[in-house]
Amino acid sequence: MVFYATPAQRAFRQPSHFWITPRSPLNNLPTPLPLDGPKDFTYLGFKLDSQMIMQPATTHTCQMIKWAYQTVSTIVHSLKHDTPTSLQGIRTSPLILHRIWQSYILSHVTQNLRYLLNPTQVQQVQSTLISSLQRTLHCFTAAQITMLELGIPPLILRQAEQLVLLHFRYPVTHTHLISAPLYILQCQHKASKPHPRHSSKTELKQQTTTH
Repeated sequence: MVFYATPAQRAFRQPSHFWITPRSPLNNLPTPLPLDGPKDFTYLGFKLDSQMIMQPATTHTCQMIKWAYQTVSTIVHSLKHDTPTSLQGIRTSPLILHRIWQSYILSHVTQNLRYLLNPTQVQQVQSTLISSLQRTLHCFTAAQITMLELGIPPLILRQAEQLVLLHFRYPVTHTHLISAPLYILQCQHKASKPHPRHSSKTELKQQTTTH
C-alpha cells in the first residue's frame, strides 16, 4: 500500500497495476491475475485505510463502543432483575454502573486515540462515548456536566497526552529499542520532507511543541 500518494503519483507509478502469473500446471498457458489493493484493513483490532484519513477507524471505534454497550446493558439488566431485593440498591448504584462502563467501554476509546487526525473525529468518538454512558446511568444531562461530575477528561486532552508520551518513548525512556534510532533519524529529517497537514506525524509534532 502507498500511503499519502496523490492521484498524480499513483498514475505515474510504474507498473500501475500489480499482477500474479501462475506457473502451475505447466501444460496450460499462464493467465495473469490482477491484484487490487484493499481500501482498508484491520490490524490488531484497528481499522486502517489506504489514504490514512482515519475516518474508517473513527467509524469502527464508534461501532465498537456500541457493541460494548450491548454487553454493559445485558450486565445491568441482570443486576437489576437477578439480584435479591436487599442487594439491588448496592449492585445497581451509579458508582457500580460507572465502573462497569469504564471497564467495558472506555478502554475501546482510549486505546487508539493518538491515531485520529482532527478534532472532528475525536468529537465524534466522544459523542458516542458519552451517549453510551448516559444510557448506562439513565442520566441524560449535558455531556460536559456528565464528564465533569464523573471526572472524565475531554478526549482531545487524552489524545494530546498519548502523543506526548509516544514522542518521548523512543528519545528518552526506551532508547535501547531498535526503533529508537530510526525514530530519532526520522525527526532529524522531518523538516526536509514535510508530511501532509492531516497526518499522524504532523499531529505528533504539533502536540509535542505545544505541550
